[in-house]
Amino acid sequence: MQSSIVVSIIIPCYNHGKYIEETLESIERSKDKYSVEIIIVNDGSTDEFTIQKLKEIEEKGYFVLNQENQGLGKTRNNGIKLAKGKYVLPLDSDNKVCSPYLNEAVDMLEKNEQIDIIYGNAQYIGEKKGIWKNQKLDRKRLLFANQIDACAIFRKSVWEEVGGYAEDMPYMGCEDWNFWLRALNKNKSFYYLENVCFEYRVLSESMIHSISDDFNSKIFSYNTMDLYDLYNRSMREDHDKFHNIFHGGLLRKITKLILNHFGCYKY
Repeated sequence: MQSSIVVSIIIPCYNHGKYIEETLESIERSKDKYSVEIIIVNDGSTDEFTIQKLKEIEEKGYFVLNQENQGLGKTRNNGIKLAKGKYVLPLDSDNKVCSPYLNEAVDMLEKNEQIDIIYGNAQYIGEKKGIWKNQKLDRKRLLFANQIDACAIFRKSVWEEVGGYAEDMPYMGCEDWNFWLRALNKNKSFYYLENVCFEYRVLSESMIHSISDDFNSKIFSYNTMDLYDLYNRSMREDHDKFHNIFHGGLLRKITKLILNHFGCYKY
């Protein structure tokens, strides 16, 4: 029997108990047209407040999958494996979804089978204010820098086809970038929705703020090795453009090294 669930919202949670109720409230305000399931994955939280808050949430009827700490990529995959929805929305436990993102995005996915992934703009909250205004996908630039947050709605079939999120990246926080590259490699279609789709919380302790000096080089190297054919094909098609994308610093050096690796640039 086919599931009546249309959208599965996957919420990894690690010690973010003080924000998760706001996250859930934002979903409740947004789900008025399509059936939604919420899967919260407690990734081995150690904070007593969070542990207690998740117990209270579970008592209210929300589904909470408790697991030992396994990292962001595997945590998202574990949640999506249980998802019954046709579409998936990963949502960080300190962020909030905006109305009418769910309705608009799912309407488009239902009407147009050629669209696989929908993303949009974000409102900063927390320690930063303003709008994160995105743009239509630049497929070449995506190879070098991420432009799409994890909070994008995609067909579950995309996740199945690309093999899910990477679970062995050298640093957490870039699994979404690798996921979009895997989708790009499978020729999946991205659609930019020019609305504020979610609220993105900026915190001083965010994982992306706590990075080592070799963060960029290791992530970039991981992506190029994981998606060798994509980078090889793209760089051979337009190696001059790739050479000129970045005009200095670490990424230019890495770009030259990768171009040299693929035989597209003498370095």
